[in-house]
Amino acid sequence: MNDKLEQLTHKIETVCSLVESLRKENSELKEANERYRTELESLKKEHEELQLKNADQSEAVRSRLSTVLNRLDELESMAS
Repeated sequence: MNDKLEQLTHKIETVCSLVESLRKENSELKEANERYRTELESLKKEHEELQLKNADQSEAVRSRLSTVLNRLDELESMAS
């Protein structure tokens, strides 16, 4: 009977140790997850800002190109 009690005690201690280890790991993973969420939000915001900046630059290039092409058309008309 004493052996069974010792075996049970050992198993309970092992389970308690495992639970403690899993709780610690869970806490660390939650902290890491929160850091990653924050980083993801920051990267999403930066991506959005870069897309807007790129769109603005593209529009500026289109506008300048349109002006140059119109000017070329005017020059060709004058040359004919």
